[in-house]
Amino acid sequence: MSEYLQVRSNGQITLPADARRRANLREGDLLEVVVDEDGSIHLVPKTAIDRSLAEKQQLQDIAWAKKQKKDSRK
Repeated sequence: MSEYLQVRSNGQITLPADARRRANLREGDLLEVVVDEDGSIHLVPKTAIDRSLAEKQQLQDIAWAKKQKKDSRK
């Protein structure tokens, strides 16, 4: 089912209530805007995490990748 939005003068749009319900979106939810080469726009729900937790996870991922690389050389 298609629904239409209007871009306001300040660039804001309002997602219709039915679309928000179907996407399980709530006030304050974070969305990523992805614009394809053809100009298509996709809104992708995201979860915000604390920066320190993200950095810790990245370091763990790097350590895991290094171990995998080392193990594959055996």
